[in-house]
Amino acid sequence: MDFYFEDQRPVPPPSKAKRGQTVIEPPASLSAKVYLLNEMLKQKIRPSELARRLHTTLQVVNRLTDLHHTSRIDGIAAALQALGKRLDVRVV
Repeated sequence: MDFYFEDQRPVPPPSKAKRGQTVIEPPASLSAKVYLLNEMLKQKIRPSELARRLHTTLQVVNRLTDLHHTSRIDGIAAALQALGKRLDVRVV
């Protein structure tokens, strides 16, 4: 998934698993980062604008959208809220 983030391209939704394929579920924080990146791209919000909305630094926002940086889920949720979205976590 790195190339989607590096190229600032939307990450497509997962396809349906075919018979015999192994399904790998990403960690919740990774899924949340994908939703954040996709929403930023959809709304054409640059990291600097998101940092302004969150009253934080560009470095903090860059970490939120870095797949290799461990981010707290509440930080990602706050970023999504600044974009008018709500992170909904469910146990099924």
